[in-house]
Amino acid sequence: MERPHITPEPALNLRNFLAEYETKLSGAEDEIPFFLQTNPVLVDVGESCSLDLIESPDDCSITVFQPGTDQFRPTVVQPQEDQHVPSTFAALAQHKTKSRKCAFGRTQYSYKLNPPPTDCGDLQLDACELELTVRLYRPPRAYHRGFKVEVPVFAEEYVCLGSNYLTELRDKISCVCRGKRFVDISHDPDAPLPSIDTNPGYFFINDTFYNDKRNPNNPEYSETVLKWAAKANGVNGETLKVEKMEGKRFIDLTVSPGSPLHYLHHGNCEHLFVISQVEVLTPRSKRPDRSLYPYPHAFSTYNRRTCYMCGTRSYSFIVEQSRRQLHDPSYLCRKCFLGFFYVDGAKVGQFKAYRIYDHAEAEDEQEDRTEGEVVELDN
Repeated sequence: MERPHITPEPALNLRNFLAEYETKLSGAEDEIPFFLQTNPVLVDVGESCSLDLIESPDDCSITVFQPGTDQFRPTVVQPQEDQHVPSTFAALAQHKTKSRKCAFGRTQYSYKLNPPPTDCGDLQLDACELELTVRLYRPPRAYHRGFKVEVPVFAEEYVCLGSNYLTELRDKISCVCRGKRFVDISHDPDAPLPSIDTNPGYFFINDTFYNDKRNPNNPEYSETVLKWAAKANGVNGETLKVEKMEGKRFIDLTVSPGSPLHYLHHGNCEHLFVISQVEVLTPRSKRPDRSLYPYPHAFSTYNRRTCYMCGTRSYSFIVEQSRRQLHDPSYLCRKCFLGFFYVDGAKVGQFKAYRIYDHAEAEDEQEDRTEGEVVELDN
């Protein structure tokens, strides 16, 4: 059965949208909604209708955003030993049928909300301003015969102002590929990684590629895509444009809210993102200070991958083209990787390995050292 296709909304020019909204606000007093008037009919309407007065057990949990902290999955209940496999399979199938089929849908079980920053001054506006919510999705990490078989998974959500540049959002997007140059280190797992001199990437929005050219040496990934589009079926008739990311603000974009957009960096690391909400801020709106935008509004609690072998530690190495592993690629922690693929420090078999540097690896190494010290003391 084919998946139903939903026709996206017509493209919206954000600058024209804001101008039309301001025109409506400048109309006669009886034409303006009472909640946008200078003196509302009921002063306590906002307080009596506040979302703080509404609580539900299914509400998303609120957490304070702390960069660099890990969000661990809850412990999964192990199946009973006397339970037959068909019964387990039937239970899993029944559970999956209740889950949402749309990869871009919201669910209270897949992400946590962050409250807006409060320890700062309010946003000072002389005129109306746009506030946009941008939802980013994790790139697919599962392949079969060259095809991506993993559906988009929500990763994080940011709130931006119309006056923010696209580069300001890109600098805050978190990704395991960010700021790294991955090379095969299978012959020497502790070999230093080469320094990174360029950081190319683009946003593809509507019909335009916005390349990051803050570094003049950054290559333009859009050139390769344009060459492919000139010969590809169904795309060769499209008129595609190229602009610089650092000179474009959100207010200057033409977008279709809710339609998937494309972000590419690090050669072939692809992210989908969606502009899910557009809100107009008036000079009386209460928002955080302008310098805090874009600020993180939500993040996924299931965006962390554990080691494929032990299942208890975060992965530190990615292994490809190994005939001794069931999955390609395989994600392994440092302890399992060194213990399985090396004997007395020598590489066993043919494979490629890439090392990931992050805080989780440092924690795993410290844990391994502590375990080793305990064993030595016991001996």
